[in-house]
Amino acid sequence: MELREEYEKQQEYRKWLEIIELLPIEDNQVIADLGCGTGGFTEIISEKVRQVIAVDRNQNLLTNLKEKNIKNVSIIENDISKIDYITEELDGIFSSFSIAYFPKDMKEVIGNWVNKLKSGGWIALIEIDDLLRGHQPLSEENFGKLARYEEHIKENGVYDFQAGRKIKNTLKRFDMEIILEKDLEDRELTASGIADKEVYEMWKSRLDRLTISQYYPEKIAQEIKRELLSLFKNPEHINNTKVKFIVAKKI
Repeated sequence: MELREEYEKQQEYRKWLEIIELLPIEDNQVIADLGCGTGGFTEIISEKVRQVIAVDRNQNLLTNLKEKNIKNVSIIENDISKIDYITEELDGIFSSFSIAYFPKDMKEVIGNWVNKLKSGGWIALIEIDDLLRGHQPLSEENFGKLARYEEHIKENGVYDFQAGRKIKNTLKRFDMEIILEKDLEDRELTASGIADKEVYEMWKSRLDRLTISQYYPEKIAQEIKRELLSLFKNPEHINNTKVKFIVAKKI
């Protein structure tokens, strides 16, 4: 499954309409969707606000959104860590499953975003916490190997598998008022027990993309992936992964 196809399929598991109901949006607002991907959220919220600035650095993922030609959506292909190219002061910023890709610069990146908000503006962040080791029962050996792999990935500035738990306190450092904190349910990311065929295939694709073999020999990497994937066919599978949703207001 190609990445764009996978991201499009993931939109079916994201409860965007329910999430939008929890945001302090008004019909005259200008907001940014940072790391918008294929634009599932962008398309829906564009019906609720005056303008959406949708940003992603992946040209391939933006193709679908561009083809829809939504009148009040401005699409920018660029890095989201610094958004000086957005000239407007923003009423709101939304970003889902993106901040974990800045493990060394999370505070700086969020600070850059907050600086673009108007006084009274809002920011809403969604991020995963414990994407891999949240799945149990894992053997003690592979649990330890995953812990070392996750630390390696974080130290190399690639991804933080525990980013979700850090968002709230990071926002507080910028004197942002937390107005909502919620753990979201997600059939793909947080469900326990046996996964349906579609979710199983999504996880197979996700695990195939993991660069574990760059840290461990290929044989060990495949053993770790096999054990993780086997959990999605195990009725005793317990998923402790959290999808953290934090909304904060600029005081």
